[in-house]
Amino acid sequence: MAYYAGRHAPAAWPHQVGAVPNAARCFQRRAVVDTHDAPARCRILVGAAGVGKSQLAANEARTAWQAGQLDLLVWVTADSRAAILTAYAQAIAEITGGDPADPEQGAREFLAWLRPGGAGATVRRLIVLDGLVDPDDLRGLWPPDQPVGRTLVTTWRRDLAREGLGRQVVTVPSFSSAEAFGYLTAVLAASGRVEPPEQLEALARELGHLPLALAQAAAYLGSTGLSCADYLRLLCDDGRRLADLVPDPGGLPDEQSLPLPYAWDLALERADALAPVGTARMLLELAAPLASDGIPAAVLIAAVRYLDRQRTDRPAEDAEPDERADETLALLHRWSLLDYDPADQDRSVRVHPMVQRAVREGVPASRAAELADVAAHLLFVASRTSADEANSMTFFLVPPRDRAPHLRSRALDFPPDVLRSNVEALTRNAPAMMLGAGEPELRYGWSTGQELHDLVLRVGDTLADDGRPQAALDYFVALLPTTADRLGARHESVTKLRGRIARLRAESGDLTAAITEYRRMIGDQLALLAPEYELYPSQRIRLIEEVTELRYRLAYWLEQAGDLPGVARVYRDLLADDRYIAAVYGRTGPPDFTLRRDAAEWQGKAGDAAGAVVVYRQLVNEQFRTCGRENSGTFDTRFSFGHWLGESGDARGAVTVLTDLLNDQLRLEQREIAQGARDMWSNPYAVAANTDRSAIFRTRAALARWRGQSGDPRGAVALLSDLLNEQLRVLRPDHPDLATTQQALTYWQEQSRGRGWLRGR
Repeated sequence: MAYYAGRHAPAAWPHQVGAVPNAARCFQRRAVVDTHDAPARCRILVGAAGVGKSQLAANEARTAWQAGQLDLLVWVTADSRAAILTAYAQAIAEITGGDPADPEQGAREFLAWLRPGGAGATVRRLIVLDGLVDPDDLRGLWPPDQPVGRTLVTTWRRDLAREGLGRQVVTVPSFSSAEAFGYLTAVLAASGRVEPPEQLEALARELGHLPLALAQAAAYLGSTGLSCADYLRLLCDDGRRLADLVPDPGGLPDEQSLPLPYAWDLALERADALAPVGTARMLLELAAPLASDGIPAAVLIAAVRYLDRQRTDRPAEDAEPDERADETLALLHRWSLLDYDPADQDRSVRVHPMVQRAVREGVPASRAAELADVAAHLLFVASRTSADEANSMTFFLVPPRDRAPHLRSRALDFPPDVLRSNVEALTRNAPAMMLGAGEPELRYGWSTGQELHDLVLRVGDTLADDGRPQAALDYFVALLPTTADRLGARHESVTKLRGRIARLRAESGDLTAAITEYRRMIGDQLALLAPEYELYPSQRIRLIEEVTELRYRLAYWLEQAGDLPGVARVYRDLLADDRYIAAVYGRTGPPDFTLRRDAAEWQGKAGDAAGAVVVYRQLVNEQFRTCGRENSGTFDTRFSFGHWLGESGDARGAVTVLTDLLNDQLRLEQREIAQGARDMWSNPYAVAANTDRSAIFRTRAALARWRGQSGDPRGAVALLSDLLNEQLRVLRPDHPDLATTQQALTYWQEQSRGRGWLRGR
């Protein structure tokens, strides 16, 4: 604003200083302002660039002027202290006809003129300070609070917008959906254009209902003649930049000075200058490809940690990442570049989609993919869920009774829907990033060098982990065709998707479909081992490992379906896989001991008790040589050996094996008790060991069973009576083993009485 000194005639009332902007074409009244029927004497309109603050202020000024409510209207473009001083000096010069020596002197005279006792104290006035950038620019320059005077400020700066001191704060958002639709309809109708309502609503949504964006889009439509549908297609085209879809500076509507993509440059520049070098800008760049409706705090703290690793100038006494994340986000919030609510940990940050797009397009192409990849990694690191474990072999190896607490030991840091919205935003804003080479902990793949990003899989996993299996199943089913089309039907990512779909179908009760799918996947993976596929040994090993994992899953669901022979066949295949891997690695010796034991167990459960006995006999002999008779693992194997001997029809052999086992267990227990007593004697403060007798109780119960089966029911009764007495002494009254032992004792007592009656005849 220019200031010209020189004496002239005092102004006549009413008088206006400065140019009030012309009304925007098809200006929309705003509910957020109209609800304030009695504006305070000092009113602050705060909001991001482009929400229409200046137009609202101009409308208020024109309305008051035209209604004859003002004697003095001063419009100040308040983008610097110098501009404010100059405007105040011009105002006093015009009002009094005086000649201030300089803007500082003129501003002091103007404020003195307004104060109580000054010549203008009773003049009805409205002073508009439009576009205040820095609250310090108004230090000492606030118009005095007078009953007949009003002050209206528009600003980005939320730290200026504090209630109190007679100030009324009005936060100006984007248009509501109804306001945006009404504006587009009106402004296009003024140009003789009528567009389908659904297209106008879609365009308004795509532009985030931002008044500045809607105005420039409407102007572009008017100048190019494009239909709303065509413009929407261009707007959603990844190859089109926002700067190409708004008018050139000379064609901007409503006296606007900046095309849409550059509306936030000044605010970001100022905010970045107040933060550690580049931190504010980088944090906004990392938030730009994520969800506009809510980014979790955990992601942003991870982002600050990432930025720390990039900085070489970080002081040693710098605050912790969560504190600095809070400080930087609060700074961006103050400049209305984003909305930050630290109390909402799930959706701490919300960024207007037009701000996000402008920031993304302002990043050089050489860095854009890297930033999107980093954002994905940060989201991945921040999202903690036990669903990952539910899709690994851990799920299938942990007994069902122990699985729930094991797999639910870690809670998801934020709800699945929040993760999903952020992953969908990443997929939409950086589609190439979701497939391709990247950080090794996120992606790998030997067939094409590409793989579906783990984040995409995690969305469905967390839905399932959150107790929404059908939503997870629908998500994976919808994802499968596109992934198979892009990567190939036998790609590892496709196998992962198919595995998840099969598991979710099984959990929903469709075991037949799940089992069929697992068998089909195993066949597809084994087909890749055919000679026509030239694979490195490491690739072959990886394929077999994948097949092995699928076999464990298949075995688990076959067990749930009650197909025990099917489980046994799967374990035979697992033994073959182990031998194959041993051959590739050049390993000698028998297959994995635990696997052989599991295979023997299922062989017995499937009805081949004699075959299980053969394997267990070998395993017992091996453990005698390698671990000794009294190793806990050897005890378990000897117990299973005795069990299957009995099941195979050799009850006497079972008695022999289990008696030998019980004697060894009792001898070991006695040594441990004696050692504990010696320790107590030598150290009065030692705590006596609480011996776990469950394994001994189990052996004694099994021994009683097979002794009875071998023709000695009285011996079984004697063993079970002793066992019950000891269990009553050491177990709680409601322990289930007590009922089991009592039931077995009753049975063999009845058998014993029956045999005595027969002998008496």
